Amino acid sequence: MAIIRKNPLFEIYFEDGHLIINNADYRKDNSVIDIENIQSLELISNLSFINKIIEVMFGLNFPAKSNELRINMENGFKNILLTDCDISKVELLISEINQIIIKKSDFQ
Repeated sequence: MAIIRKNPLFEIYFEDGHLIINNADYRKDNSVIDIENIQSLELISNLSFINKIIEVMFGLNFPAKSNELRINMENGFKNILLTDCDISKVELLISEINQIIIKKSDFQ
């Protein structure tokens, strides 16, 4: 189980073949998704337009203004905004779940 934010609680974990998302702050994010329907997970970092220009012109890196977890599924995708979350935990979780997906596809 990965608690990526404590207050308000936001947790994402893999259990019994399902990705479970529990966001106490935004109930529409809450989901139970069968691993069979997930193709991959990815972290999307969004910068403001001005920061993107400065980054490209001067090679300076800025922390992302916002991050999203994208769940790529057979029938589209779902984006979940990661406000005030521990992004390093999210990155580790994405890696672990993508490995599960790869192993699952290797056995089929």
